Amino acid sequence: MEESAEVSVAVKKTAQESLVAALAKLTRPLTIPSPASRVVIKPSILDPGLPGNTSVELVRALVRLFKEAGEVMIVESDNPFRTASEAFDGCGYSALTQLGAKLVNLTAELRQPVAMAGYHFKTHDMPVLLLSDSFHVNSATLKVEPENELVWGGIKNLFGLLPDVDKRVFHSRLDDVLLDLLVSFRPDLTVMDLTEIVIGERKAGEVRKVNGVVVGRDPVAVDAFCAGLFGFDPMTIPYLRRAHDLGLGEALLDRIDVRGTEHQKSLLSDLIGRE
Repeated sequence: MEESAEVSVAVKKTAQESLVAALAKLTRPLTIPSPASRVVIKPSILDPGLPGNTSVELVRALVRLFKEAGEVMIVESDNPFRTASEAFDGCGYSALTQLGAKLVNLTAELRQPVAMAGYHFKTHDMPVLLLSDSFHVNSATLKVEPENELVWGGIKNLFGLLPDVDKRVFHSRLDDVLLDLLVSFRPDLTVMDLTEIVIGERKAGEVRKVNGVVVGRDPVAVDAFCAGLFGFDPMTIPYLRRAHDLGLGEALLDRIDVRGTEHQKSLLSDLIGRE
């Protein structure tokens, strides 16, 4: 856990520049193990009509970065408010097929039972394509709930890997479900899209423009670092505390190595912290 407990930050003019700059600061160069049949990118798209979705600019940058490594699949599932196809179209992702990326609706994919860690699921039917040798990129957004002292990020985005349409039935045990998904479908790279950050309810439309990116191999460390940007102690956020205690990643801020120039780190903190 210590080796991977680092995150890298960058704030540039474009998502492409921010992504490249952040990845370049990682102490170990990003490599895709062989064999890897495909690169699976999971963006965050709750509702294309509301703020807080992973920007098409960042996903385009990821496709360009990985398209030479193997088949690139951008995956999302249906929810009660929209289909995955509607989500892709509404966020402008359809244009990414011109770069060779494939848009995949996980709800429509062939499934098979997968044994899980048992925090909530003993087994659950999951898309077969997620089970093959693939490099998993979790490209998430942040949602901050100040009134609840919660920050949702990359680990919450794994919820969208569930092919079930009505995922609301799992909300009562959301933390348990997220732990199962983190164990079974741990991303190889987490890319936090800080183009804009939703503050409070999405429908209220309150966003904070940042134009930054945070990347890391440890999904717990990425979420913990982002929580710390807002002044929250990650160890007081239940799903992060549990993930840390279970050895699934690092949530203690003083044990996370933050890479990037001092100017970039200061700029990110200033942009996040402004009122």
